[in-house]
This record gives sequence, structure tokens and C-alpha cells, in this order.
Amino acid sequence: MQLPAPSHLPGAPGGLPERRLGSTPLRVPKPSAQVARAVWQALDSAAAAWRRRSSEERVRVLARSARQLRARGPGRWGEALQRSTGLSAAGLEAAWDTTFAPHDRDSLLRALREEALDETMLVAAAERQLLARRVLHVVAGNVLPATWIVLARGWLLGAAQWLRPAQREPLFAACLLADLAEIAPELAACTALLWWPHADAATSHAVVAGAHAVTVQGSDDGVAAWRHQVGRCKPAPLFIGYGSRWSGALVTRAGQTRDSARGAARDVALFDQQGCLSPTLLFAERGAGLEKWCRRLAQELADLERKMPRGHLGARARAALRNWHETARLDQAVGDLQGFWAPERSIAWGVILLRRCAAYESPLDRHVVVVPFSDPEEIVRGLGPHLERLQGLALAAPDWSAAKRQDVLDRLHPTRTAPVGSLQLAPLGWPQDHHPPLRSLIPGL
Repeated sequence: MQLPAPSHLPGAPGGLPERRLGSTPLRVPKPSAQVARAVWQALDSAAAAWRRRSSEERVRVLARSARQLRARGPGRWGEALQRSTGLSAAGLEAAWDTTFAPHDRDSLLRALREEALDETMLVAAAERQLLARRVLHVVAGNVLPATWIVLARGWLLGAAQWLRPAQREPLFAACLLADLAEIAPELAACTALLWWPHADAATSHAVVAGAHAVTVQGSDDGVAAWRHQVGRCKPAPLFIGYGSRWSGALVTRAGQTRDSARGAARDVALFDQQGCLSPTLLFAERGAGLEKWCRRLAQELADLERKMPRGHLGARARAALRNWHETARLDQAVGDLQGFWAPERSIAWGVILLRRCAAYESPLDRHVVVVPFSDPEEIVRGLGPHLERLQGLALAAPDWSAAKRQDVLDRLHPTRTAPVGSLQLAPLGWPQDHHPPLRSLIPGL
């Protein structure tokens, strides 16, 4: 098994004290405040050179890098990333492809246009120091695009960046930087990577104190803890938090086809349903064909389990899934569920169809809840405050007019909409958690 260097600290001296990376056998440096300052200074120098390139040139390098990374696939890192992400080999291949596929030249240019950031504006922002020139990213979980997309935003703007990966999945960023050192060394040169324990307040303060902006992804409690920690620095860097979110799909009667079942299953199976764009609730319009569509969805999940099996689960996760399956069977027996589909003697996936439009928890790991509705207003009433956390919404509504679709989107207010089957292919310009993806890093504008 080939492993990448688990840290990347340009400008840091050798011989630093080390510690274990969480519960893994990997070891990473433990930098002092002086070393953290040296790293930021090295990143500043590389980022200044990178900013001297035009926005068109930066787009070209980023698009080329995404294209080459996509073509490479996990490759030499496959075995290590399977262990790190918990994905199967086929699941990792699909996750890798999904991570880089949306980021071509046109998509990157569109992201700039959507926020009215032309070359003149970007140059002025850099010269007037309106840009957050140093950005710390704290990522969480095992969904690969979360790492790539925050870094790509900073690279596009010309920022020096430092990334703290999650202990849960600490290797994708390391693999990414190892590959970029070969195909785009200018990007690797203005990027640092280091994990440290949340309890290590000294390292947190040393890195945060040098940042102009801090982005944090994680649970609401985790984001709040980082917000408090960042706020203790004087002056406090700009803070951008990405908390707990969920995604869904909306399928009308005419949209309940074999293709939409296949697309919904694909959206669910990618990343084993661990991302904030992974659908958990599927809103389906009531009709004579609804149960048939649920059976199709279940069959598609079964097919994907053969072609792209779910990754390995720990004992606690398996116990939680067994409990969910037993609870679903009990709810079906008492009449709360209209249908429940799952493999015999297995907890690999599950589909339930509720009798009424309401929230029902999914344990993730390829388990979805089909929520019936007769009118979109029923979704708003049935989900209530739960809708405030809606992230993405996949749509299959060929029988609805554009005006009706827009009215529903205005009520549900997701941050991203896409056809069923493509929700996970989020472009750089996606306003995650309703933050402007690029302008959020230019607080002076």
C-alpha cells in the first residue's frame, strides 16, 4: 500500500517534534508558533507569484489540473484511500470522478461571472488588500469534493491556504497535494496541510492567528466551537461556517420513471450517502405508480450494491442500521409506513415509503425515505423547521411548468438544484450554505 506524506508544510524546518495522526500509525509535525509563521510566510511568497497570473491563466491551470487528476483516478493511492474514506474500490473510483468532473474551464469562468468578478475587480481586490490572502480550511468527513472545492475557490482567487483535514479521513488532501506537486507545483507551493487534535489549543491558535479567514465544515456544535476559538484571536479572522445540512429529491407523478429511479439511486449511493448533497428524503407525488417507483428505486440500489458496493462499516454503524431496519419493520406493522424494501438478511440498503408527508430520520449509508405529497404546500407544512437545513434538491418534474417549479424552489429554498442523478456534480459556483462561494473570501467588496 502506497501512502502519501500526511503533511505538507512549505517553509517549515526539518526535525520538528512529531505526534501520531489520531489513532492511525501515521505521524505529523507539531509546529510551534514560530514555525507556523514561517509556513504562512512561505505560502505568502508562492501565492503572490500565483496572483501575478491573470484570472484566465489561473482558470486554465485549475481546469487542466482537474482534468488530469480525473484521468489519473485514485491510482497509486487506491488502497490507502479505501481505508481512509471507508469506500469500496468501485465507490472510490466513482467518488474520485465526481470530485473533479464538474471543474472544467467553462464552469470556472461561469463561477467568476456569476459573482461579477472580472480581471479588473480581482486585481483591484488584491492591490487594495480586500481579499482574504490567507485562508485556513477545517474540513470534516470523508466526502472528497468538500476538500477540492474549498481549495479550488482559494486558488482561483490567489490566496495562500492551509488545510486541516478530518481525523476521520486524513489522506485525500495529502494524495491531492502529492499529485499536484507533479502536475501543478504552483498550487502545491501555496498550500499547507496539517492535522492536529482539536484539543491542541496552542497549534490552533498559532495557525488561526496567521489567517485572514477561516472556513469550517462540520456539525453545528463543531462549527460553533471553532467560531468561539477564532473569535478569541485579536484581530479575529473572518469566519465562514458550514454546518449540518441534508438534501433531497422531488419527483412528480410523470417523473416517476425508471431513469429517475436510477438517477436517485446513483445520487444516494455516491459517497455512501455521507455528503451534504446526498439525498435522504425523496419527496414523491402521490399516484397509482408510486409504490412501483419505490420498488424500482430499491432494485436500482440492489444493482448498485453489486456494481459499486458500499464500503466497510464499523460495529457501531452496523448496529445502528440493524436497529433502523427493525424499527422500520415495526413501523410498517403498526401502519406508519406504506412500504419497506430491503435485501433479505442484509442491511446494505433500504427504502421506506411513509404514509404521510413528514420528516423521518435516515441512518444514511444508502437508506432513503420516500415522503409522499399531493401538493407542494404539504411539504412545507410537513417538514416545517426541518427545511431550514435543506442543502440540495434533485428534480424530476417534467409535467410541471417552469413557473410552478420556481414557486416550489422559492418555498423550499435549497442552495443547489439539479436533475435527478446529477445533484452531487456541484460546480465551483455552488453557493454552499447560501454563502457566495468566492465573494465570501473577499470581505472588503
